[in-house]
Amino acid sequence: MSETALATYAGELKAWRERMGLTQQAFADKLGYSAALVAAVEQCKRSPTADFAARCDEVTDAPGTFARWQVQVARESYPAFFAPVLAFERDAMRIHGWEIGAVPGLLQTEDYARALIRASRSQDSDDAVERMVTARAERQAILTREQPPVLWFVLDEGILHRVVGSRSVMADQLDKIIMLASAPGVVLQVLPFAGGDHAGTDGPISVYEFADAPSVCYTECYGGGRIVEARAEVADLVMAMNLIRASALLPRESLELIRKIRE
Repeated sequence: MSETALATYAGELKAWRERMGLTQQAFADKLGYSAALVAAVEQCKRSPTADFAARCDEVTDAPGTFARWQVQVARESYPAFFAPVLAFERDAMRIHGWEIGAVPGLLQTEDYARALIRASRSQDSDDAVERMVTARAERQAILTREQPPVLWFVLDEGILHRVVGSRSVMADQLDKIIMLASAPGVVLQVLPFAGGDHAGTDGPISVYEFADAPSVCYTECYGGGRIVEARAEVADLVMAMNLIRASALLPRESLELIRKIRE
C-alpha cells in the first residue's frame, strides 16, 4: 500500500496538534481516543477511521479537512481496481452479492479479515496488514448508519466449512453471519453443495443499486477486478444473480444450515 496519503494525514495531525500546544495525551483526551492511538496514527502505524477523522476536524476546527484525507487513506488501503467500489458501497440503497471464495468484506470479523489478508500478503509488515484490516472494518460503518443499505448475499457453502485463521476465528465469523442474517434489511442465502450446476461458477458478483443513478456491477478474479456499467452487461449480471438465488436455499433454510455448521 502506498503510504502517501497516510503520511500526509500523520504529518498534518502532528502539525495541528503542536500548533495547538497539546501533547499527544491532551489531544487524545479532546478526541475521546487513547494517546496510544494518536501516537500510532502520527507514526503511520494505524490508519485513521472516519470517526477519528471527524473528531480531528472538530477538535482542530478544520471542518472536512481530516475527513478528506481519511478518504484518501482508505482508498490507498485497496488495489486501484477496487478503490471505486468504496463509493458504490457508500452510496448504494441496495447491495447484492454472490461470493464463492470467502465471506464478503462487509460481513467479515476483524480476525477473519486479518487471517485472509495475512495469507495472501505474507511479505507485508504487521503494521501494513493492520492498516488493511482497519480499512476493511471501516467499510462496515455503512451498516450502522441511520439508513443502511439493504444487503442480499448468497454464499457458497464451501465458505462456511473452510476454516480461516483458526477454529475459534471461524466460530466467531459464523456467529457474526448468524447475527446479521437475523437483522432487518439483511437477506442471506447459502448455495449448498447439493445445488448442482449454477450460474455463479465464473466468480463473485456484486450489484449496487442507487436511488438516482443506474445500477453498477463489480466482478473480480485473481489479482484484478472489473466495474461493469454498460446496461446490457449489468442486465446479464443481474440475471446471473437471480439464477444463483434460485439455486440457493431459502433464507430460513440457509440460517439453519449455518447454525448446524457452527455447532
